Amino acid sequence: MKKWKNLTRKEKFLFTIQEMNGFFSESSRISRKEAVDIYDNEIAPYGYLSHQDFLLGQAMISHAFNQNVVNGRYKKYQNAPTTGEVFAKKLVPAYYITDSFAHSLFNTDIPNDQNFIRQITSLDILPMISVVFSNDFDLGEDVCSNLCRLSITKEEKQLSIQVFSGKQMGQVCYAFHIPFVENGYDQLDAAKKDFLENNIDDRIIYRTIAMDLWQNGEVEEKHIKNSKQCVAAFYYETMPKIYKFVINLLCLMTQQPDIISVQKSSTKYVATNNKGFSNHKVNNVPNVHWLGAEFTTRVQYSKKINTDPSDITRGKPKKSHWRRGHWHTISQGHGRLQKKLRWFEPVFIKGHKQEVKS
Repeated sequence: MKKWKNLTRKEKFLFTIQEMNGFFSESSRISRKEAVDIYDNEIAPYGYLSHQDFLLGQAMISHAFNQNVVNGRYKKYQNAPTTGEVFAKKLVPAYYITDSFAHSLFNTDIPNDQNFIRQITSLDILPMISVVFSNDFDLGEDVCSNLCRLSITKEEKQLSIQVFSGKQMGQVCYAFHIPFVENGYDQLDAAKKDFLENNIDDRIIYRTIAMDLWQNGEVEEKHIKNSKQCVAAFYYETMPKIYKFVINLLCLMTQQPDIISVQKSSTKYVATNNKGFSNHKVNNVPNVHWLGAEFTTRVQYSKKINTDPSDITRGKPKKSHWRRGHWHTISQGHGRLQKKLRWFEPVFIKGHKQEVKS
């Protein structure tokens, strides 16, 4: 067999899947044909992380995680995982979201109608979708500022959310659940409670250090401490943002399905290595699914301030900021008896704050 460094990305992926099959039960094993189908399932458009790079990175981390569980390398840590993880073999269409549309969803308050929020979880597009963010998308000062991908899976009693952060291969994967709650209960509070009660934070940490632990047999304490800090920041700061994004996205898929568009892929080839000097052809090239392809951010310029120092009525300069969007119930139809939620888009206010020269 070729040395690892001489293998193509596809060969590395297929080899990793083959190795992982040794940890799985018969029903969970992935055949070579299934692995090839998963690998060739998407061709990312220009400006987005390669689907193949993403798969290879996550497969390698899952393999390392399972190896560590089997070899007992987690036993010395608190709440050590005792079970491995399977690698999803279901073919899931990826939805590539534009930066302007993504920022607008993050800057919109979710509907107040909890009953409606519960209804949207029955969308036909579920039980699983994957949302891919561009290489240029930036969530700002956040542990997931380099947000790459988001998966939403409908399960019997909850939505399972995976958040992948990092623009290079081998993204950090954060996760949480949104339980289907009864009337009177706040879903975000339920999600936070579930996160703590099920030790999801520990599993994220052990998955994050999986590669180092597998390769070196141990992990420096400072790396574990850093992982814990990142998970804490995700719990307190990022999880509420992702929760709002998920709810807003599902609401729009219900109310404005035309935000989804489909285009033919611009290429039939994917690179076989990181250098990009060679490639392989993908048969039956899948279409590219877009979210917000025609969406344009509403921009408004704030009024220029009076800079005359003798004018005591002059206002303070304003920074650029978002005026948050929201949902509102409108009446329509015969007798205006039909109720429908309408999205009032956020507006980006372009400020005129001037730098003070020394």
